[in-house]
Amino acid sequence: MRKPVCSFSFDPLPGSIPYESRRSIRVKAKFAGLTFIDFLCRYHPPIARQTWLDWIDAGDIRIDSFPVRATRVVREGDCFVHVMHDVTEPEVNGNVSVIHQDKSMLVIDKPAPLPMHASGRFSRNTLLYLLQQHYSQERLRIAHRLDANTTGVVVVCRSGEAAAFVQPQFERREVEKLYLVRATGSIAWNHYRCDLAISSSPAVGGRRRGAGGRTAIDASADAGSLPGQVLGLPARTDFEVVKRLPDNTTLLLARPLTGRTNQIRVHLWSLGFPVFGDPLYLTENKLGEQQTLTPDAQPLCLHAHRLTFCDPTSKTRKTFESEPPPWWIDGVRSHLSLGTSI
Repeated sequence: MRKPVCSFSFDPLPGSIPYESRRSIRVKAKFAGLTFIDFLCRYHPPIARQTWLDWIDAGDIRIDSFPVRATRVVREGDCFVHVMHDVTEPEVNGNVSVIHQDKSMLVIDKPAPLPMHASGRFSRNTLLYLLQQHYSQERLRIAHRLDANTTGVVVVCRSGEAAAFVQPQFERREVEKLYLVRATGSIAWNHYRCDLAISSSPAVGGRRRGAGGRTAIDASADAGSLPGQVLGLPARTDFEVVKRLPDNTTLLLARPLTGRTNQIRVHLWSLGFPVFGDPLYLTENKLGEQQTLTPDAQPLCLHAHRLTFCDPTSKTRKTFESEPPPWWIDGVRSHLSLGTSI
């Protein structure tokens, strides 16, 4: 395993320093004709109507620099700006290592918790924002995604040409991926190929199953048994048991052959063995809340250990690895050497 090319961290984190955040709110055709307040409530239902009204009354939501009234009728294409004052973001793990860098790309060892890019409560405490502070003269492009709570190898392109070469490899399923997993439960099988389809939305049969949670669907199921639900996207993951631990958990290698949202987590959850430490996909087929964990919380035991793909500079296939995390090393130490287990 090669040592990182360089590492960096932020103290304090950029999102921990209060700042003024400006977020655009654009009106789609389906909302045209609504009053502004009704539009906002449909645009982002988790925020209470009174909270929107308080922001409107304070003049914090504007169009063309002018405050907006709650009774304004919105039109398709209207773009409002929500100015939020003294914003601070949740703490994340800002210790980032660069495994490899050349003129075309950076290969990052992503820590957790750390979102990849701006969304929800995060704008500055994200991997992309942190990297841009060190590579400020470049426009970086993330080639693929890992969940905020997942650690491991991430590819970031340093040019449009590199992105156009690397990103399609993920779309064409040409990238070989190997994940390390600790699952809840003692798994009886040694090898298993899971090909349950992944629903394209958090709802199955018209019923929401959790905050942001995808579900797996048996491809052989009768579509009529899922009212109003289009069968999900094809997905396939190969699993291999490495060790069954005495605390009723199992160490696994996972090789996703497709790249669906939450694929490994959903497949193991559907098989009855959710990833240890997952706040969303719980035991007994229950769903929790989609959340970014705190740095001191029990980690999600899912690690993107290895990627193999065609390098945009040399045009040859290369493999990049991230060091196994402590929860994996501790588990295999008494059973197998890392060289033979992975």
